[in-house]
Amino acid sequence: MRVTEAMIYQQTIDRANLALSNVSKAQGELSSGLRVQAPGDDPQAAGLLVRHKFNQAQVTAIQNGAQSAADELNTADSALTGVSTALAQAQALATQMGNDTYNADDRAAAATEVDGIFNQVVGSLNTRFGDRYIFGGYVDNTPPFAADGTYQGDTGVRQVEVAPGVYEDSSIRADVMAKGVGGGVDILQTLTNLSAAFRANDSDAIRASIASLQAASTQVSAAQSQAGTSVNLFTSTVNTCTQQNTDETKVISQLGDADVMQASTQLSLAQYALNATLTAASKTLNFSLVDLLK
Repeated sequence: MRVTEAMIYQQTIDRANLALSNVSKAQGELSSGLRVQAPGDDPQAAGLLVRHKFNQAQVTAIQNGAQSAADELNTADSALTGVSTALAQAQALATQMGNDTYNADDRAAAATEVDGIFNQVVGSLNTRFGDRYIFGGYVDNTPPFAADGTYQGDTGVRQVEVAPGVYEDSSIRADVMAKGVGGGVDILQTLTNLSAAFRANDSDAIRASIASLQAASTQVSAAQSQAGTSVNLFTSTVNTCTQQNTDETKVISQLGDADVMQASTQLSLAQYALNATLTAASKTLNFSLVDLLK
C-alpha cells in the first residue's frame, strides 16, 4: 500500500494527540490524587469502587441512625430518672402521712405537694428529643400526655437498623410504662388517687397507695433497664460501624487513590514522550512540506 503524505500527516497528528492525552491523564491523576477517575481508567477497580462506596454509605447510614437512637434513649433514661425521683418523693410522703399523728391540714398540704409531683411527672413524660416527643409512639408531633394524665399517643415502637436488614427497638411504650397497659399500674392515676386520699384525710387509702407507688417505681425501673440494654446495643453498633467505615476507606483508597511518586514519574514520562513526539512530528511535517515544494 502506498503511504501518502496525508497518511503520514494523520499518523503524526494521532501520535501527538495520544501523547497529549497521556500528559493530561497524568496531570489529572496527580492533581486530583485519584488513579481511577473514570470507569475506563481501570474497569475492574471502578466496579469494586462502586461496591465499596455503596457499602460505606450503608454503614454510615446505620452508624448515624444508631447514634441518634442511643442519644434519644439516653434522653428517655434521664426523663425516667426524673419520674423515678418524683415517685420516690410521693412514696416518702405517703409513708409519712400514713401515720395517724398527722391531721387534715397536714395532709391537705401534702396533697398540694403531690399535685406538683404529678405535674413534674407529666412534664418528664412529655420530653422531646429534637422536634419529636419520645414517649408518644408514632404520634410524636404532639405531647403524649395531657394535663390530666390522659395518654394521647399510640402503641407504636420505633425501630432502628443495627445491621443490614436487622432492626432493634429504639423507643419505649409509654402506655405500658406509665399507664400500666398489660397488667401494670397507672402511675398518673396512682398519684391522682394519693392526692385525693390526702384531701379526704383518709389514712387507710394513703397507706394502701404505698404498694401502688412501689409497683409504679418498678415499672419505671424496668423501662430504664430496657433503654439501657438498647443503648448498649446501639453504642456497640456505632463502634462496629466506625471500624467498618475505616476499613472501607482503606479499600477505597487502595483501589482508587494515586501513588504520588508513581503519578509524578508517569507525568514526567508522559511529558518526555510528548516532547519527543512533537519534535518528531515537526521534522516529519517539515520534510513533507519540502517534498511538496519540489
